[in-house]
Amino acid sequence: MKTLLRIAFYLLLLMPSVIKAETKEIPFTLDDRDRIIRTEQKVESVKNEMTARFDKLFNFLWAIIGIFTAMMISVIGFAFWDSNLSLAPIRKDNLKTLNALRDYAEHQPKLREILKNAGLL
Repeated sequence: MKTLLRIAFYLLLLMPSVIKAETKEIPFTLDDRDRIIRTEQKVESVKNEMTARFDKLFNFLWAIIGIFTAMMISVIGFAFWDSNLSLAPIRKDNLKTLNALRDYAEHQPKLREILKNAGLL
């Protein structure tokens, strides 16, 4: 028990020095303030540089999207144009064949019946 009392006594004696050490103020100098200001300026310049880079990147992406869209529209347009152009001779041949069958159907009743059922007469 005596040992506990001695420890408590020594702690009570040392307590004011411990409290004084915790409340010691750290001086904040003008150099510290200037250093903080310079750090904020550097952070702001890096932020502006990153914003500029992202703007360039987005402009580049919009250009790529525009090029890709133009390519797709031209390919689809060429496919439609080419299909109409390449099917025109086949349509003419089909029309000639159908006219020949219609002429022949005037003398053949069975063929006339077949074309009539198919909706070609």
